[in-house]
Amino acid sequence: MTMTQKQENTVIFFNSVSGRILSHLIAVLLTLGGVWLFQNRPVNYAKTIPLTPDPINLERYNKEQPINYSANTVEVEKKIAIEQFKKNDIEAGKKAVDSLLNRGAFLEAKEALNILKNVSENNKNIDPEIDFLYGRLAWELAQDGNRNYNVDEALFYWEKAVSQRPDSILYQNAIGFAYYTKGELKKAYDAWEKVLKLSGEILPETERLQNISTEDITTPEVEQKDALNAYAGIGLVMMKSAKNSQGNDQRDRWLRALQYRTKVMSEAAKQYHIPELRKNWLWSRVALRDWDFLMRTDWNILRKRNN
Repeated sequence: MTMTQKQENTVIFFNSVSGRILSHLIAVLLTLGGVWLFQNRPVNYAKTIPLTPDPINLERYNKEQPINYSANTVEVEKKIAIEQFKKNDIEAGKKAVDSLLNRGAFLEAKEALNILKNVSENNKNIDPEIDFLYGRLAWELAQDGNRNYNVDEALFYWEKAVSQRPDSILYQNAIGFAYYTKGELKKAYDAWEKVLKLSGEILPETERLQNISTEDITTPEVEQKDALNAYAGIGLVMMKSAKNSQGNDQRDRWLRALQYRTKVMSEAAKQYHIPELRKNWLWSRVALRDWDFLMRTDWNILRKRNN
């Protein structure tokens, strides 16, 4: 088959310098047009924004067992705690119990704490730190799968402790995680908001929403690292509360959740990855699962609809 004169002229033109330049320009314009169409494609919120975390087996988020569990050391610390409590040296006893809990020696910690029940003092005057340790013991055992203990028991002791020491950041953080684990988001938010106030940090309701870009998010340095748990917790509350929201309200809650996630990760990325958080006794399996889900959530779920 032979080419016509017109076809031959076309081939000659595109083989020339001018023709090759024109070919490159056409290719660039087509590429740019494709990118623009992709970035501005319509987005259906209902299909794009996940309303709840994936149904993941919670065993994946079991707490990591301490590697320094030494039977001899645990026995020595238990004896120290018991002896100090019998001498009414509460401070020394508390330190020993705290060490036992950090080692995962829950039964030994319980045995030591039970000594205080025999102390002939009015329970109303008990050191709030002891109530807090009782609550932590119940919390740890419940998280460890002991069915004789639950979150409500931990809350009972922690509420007693915080009633005597309402300015304790640790107590408020613990209460926040307990209420979040129970699904009581408003109470969890209130506790974490108190943590931020006590820490001198920016309160969530006063922080201006930024544009949807990780480059535009302000991440002031968090001087008190305990406040990071509150920021992370409030991010979780925003994510979970988006479940019952619609339209712009749902989108704004997701935006806040992602902003607080970014704030936390910009300050302490290593400590807030799941393997490290599994070592943090405050974080329940429920909180770990939801944080993992928030960590894996893409900012593109918030892309604006193209009218």
